[in-house]
Amino acid sequence: MTDIDLFDIALFDYEYVYKNFLWLLLIIPLLVFWYLYRENSRKNFKNINISTLDGFETNQFNWVQLLRHLNFFLVLFAIAFIIIALARPHDVNDIESYKKKNIEGIDIVLALDVSGSMLAQDFKPNRLEASKRVALDFIRERPTDRIGLVLYEGEAYTKVPLTNDHRILVDAFNTIESGEVAPGTAIGLGLVTAINRLETSTAKSKVIILLTDGVNNVGDIDPITAAQIAKEYGIRVYTIGVGKEGLAPFPVQSPFGVVMQNMPVEIDEDLLMEIAELTGTRYFRAKNQDELLEIYNEIDQLEKSKVKVLEFKTDPPEKYYAILFWAIAALLLSTLMNYTLLKSIP
Repeated sequence: MTDIDLFDIALFDYEYVYKNFLWLLLIIPLLVFWYLYRENSRKNFKNINISTLDGFETNQFNWVQLLRHLNFFLVLFAIAFIIIALARPHDVNDIESYKKKNIEGIDIVLALDVSGSMLAQDFKPNRLEASKRVALDFIRERPTDRIGLVLYEGEAYTKVPLTNDHRILVDAFNTIESGEVAPGTAIGLGLVTAINRLETSTAKSKVIILLTDGVNNVGDIDPITAAQIAKEYGIRVYTIGVGKEGLAPFPVQSPFGVVMQNMPVEIDEDLLMEIAELTGTRYFRAKNQDELLEIYNEIDQLEKSKVKVLEFKTDPPEKYYAILFWAIAALLLSTLMNYTLLKSIP
């Protein structure tokens, strides 16, 4: 729970979420003008005859009149502070709101093949869904890392740039589908796109986890050339081939609807091994979901390095609590005065 300092009210040092509410403060001078006009009008009231003037001494201090003025300004104070509270003041200068700190972590980009062959059902329910689930488990186990996501088939694109906000990654994984771009498997393009996400990283340890179930058959960039670029940038590329040996059931469209047809599993393991060796890592083969999970667990043991990360709380410190407290206190005091010292008897 946030500690509330009732005397910490530095209105001019705050940032306001709903600044337009502050325009309502213009009613304060209008109320003051109305009050002064009313008080002046009272002086022009006709006098009435009373039986005696005893007690009306010259220059007698009128404490009731003073309390009435005080009561009005208590109400003004309360109205002004309620308006300011509605504007939601935040203290963005609070050193606890945002700070740089060193945490253990690395920068990782997941390069995921989403080509049509990833719909093969030798993994349950298919390779793509199994790969998504295991990758999500991997992300949850690395809360301090910056992680990005690149998808590729005939073309490649960045789904999520490097981020510490893993909720964005989880949401992105839930929307991944095959067939969003041109068909094919462009491993070289996928790798270069992932490299582009890491080339400006200041992390000492930069890693790409490239997963595919096929062979490079489209794209203008040779995968080995891409691996050499990764090596120049000091990026390590772990490669994973998914798919069992022999044949695997693929969904195929037919005149009678979608039918399952066994098709050969083709993974260019020599290429994936060469990419891993060039960048100083390993190639893994996953023939089922359990093996894929073990591979990610092994990669999870990567050596971590110090990475400077900007940590920003979701919400800077709220400062309306104390303001609202004093507004309510002023209203309560005004009400108490109306029912006691200023109470009139009919």
